[in-house]
Amino acid sequence: MDRIVIDVEDVVARKWRNTDPQIRQEISQKLDQFLHIIFDKKEEDIWPFLEALRVKSEERGFNDDILEQILNEK
Repeated sequence: MDRIVIDVEDVVARKWRNTDPQIRQEISQKLDQFLHIIFDKKEEDIWPFLEALRVKSEERGFNDDILEQILNEK
C-alpha cells in the first residue's frame, strides 16, 4: 500500500491524530474503497454520483447532524 497526503481543515486533522489507531485504520480502508469508486468514474459522473449517494443516505436516515455527532465522538 502507498501513502498519499490530503489537505484538510485543522480541526479534522486534529481529530484524526486523536482517534484510536484501529479506528483510523478502518477509516483509511473505507476511504480507499471510496476513492477507488470515485476515480473509476468519469469526471462528469463524480458529482451526480456523490449527490445520489447523499440522497440515498438521507433516505436511510443519515444527515448532517448525525455526521457532526460522529465527527465529534472520541
